[in-house]
Amino acid sequence: MGKRGQKKRSADRKAGSASRRRRSPKSQRRRSPAHAQPRTDQPSVFAVLQERYFPEGKGASRHNRVRAWSIYVVLTLLAVLGGYAGNYAYERWTTDSRLRAQQDAAREIDQEKVAFSSSIAYDTTSFESFKIVLDRPLTAKESENLQIIPPSELWDYFRPLGGRLIPYTSGEVPDTPLGGTWEKGTGTWGSAVFNMTLHSERSSALSIIDMTPVIISCEDPTAVTVINYPPQGAEYYSGVVVDLNHNAPVFYSTDEGPHKGKQFFQHTRIDLGGGAASGGLRVEANVKGQSCKWEIEAEYVDTQQNTGKVTLRDDGKPFFTEVAPSQPEQDWQAYASYPQPGMSFVPCHETPEDFACAPYGGQSLEDKEGSTE
Repeated sequence: MGKRGQKKRSADRKAGSASRRRRSPKSQRRRSPAHAQPRTDQPSVFAVLQERYFPEGKGASRHNRVRAWSIYVVLTLLAVLGGYAGNYAYERWTTDSRLRAQQDAAREIDQEKVAFSSSIAYDTTSFESFKIVLDRPLTAKESENLQIIPPSELWDYFRPLGGRLIPYTSGEVPDTPLGGTWEKGTGTWGSAVFNMTLHSERSSALSIIDMTPVIISCEDPTAVTVINYPPQGAEYYSGVVVDLNHNAPVFYSTDEGPHKGKQFFQHTRIDLGGGAASGGLRVEANVKGQSCKWEIEAEYVDTQQNTGKVTLRDDGKPFFTEVAPSQPEQDWQAYASYPQPGMSFVPCHETPEDFACAPYGGQSLEDKEGSTE
């Protein structure tokens, strides 16, 4: 029994040893790095920051390190707040000076802009009396049409045929102003009427305080044909009128009221800029004997009391005021026809003795106008 028991225990030990050898790979797998416990000797975030920002504090106690961190954070906050406070104080201190500098710069830019500009539209619609001139004689067909077309439609008919409209003068120009002389000339009167629109792009306000006709050059009329529809009564319009024959032409007011007949800019100014609406002015320019080209010199003053002058023209060209020739090749005079109502035109170049051609006892209409001045 004793020997058999020893042999059995020996066999059991061998079996257990073999079993452990068979289980060994699983045990090794359980102990593989994938299942190993994390290391506890790695540096903390606090230690990394300390190494980065406080290398000289290495080895100091934790209490000292915390105090150092606290002081660092406080100083950083104070520096940031101090920067904001300094910038705020600088902004407050320099606000007025910077604002003045910006305003000065904006004002300089504004002053560099053209003070104001103008655009004009010749008035060809509001007249009940007029002349139409052409640089050629009328054809037979045009002469026939002249007798049947209503006067209110004549301009629409002759304009595309090369006709030019000359309104009758309507504004009353005062007598010779003190210190001036009239250069009236001889021949027929002519007039140009246009509506002028004035506009300023400046942000600061300005006022036109005077206008003067300048660079006046005149020459004899060139028209060949005159169609004359004389006035049946006086016509008046608000605005200004100027006689270019004067040696120092002046704009006079035609507005109804106490200033009518007085120099316009002695009591009126035209305000522009600063967001103001565009200004408008109706201009009538009269000449006698010769057709004239001319320009306008406008004087202005702004809110800074700076003054200046701007030359106004008709889209880059001089204004033009035309007169009809005194003795045209063809002279058509309107007269009232009876017993039929309406107007007919007499060819005074063919029948100068006709009463319509000399309605004032042998004087032509233009001669009569001249005799009354």
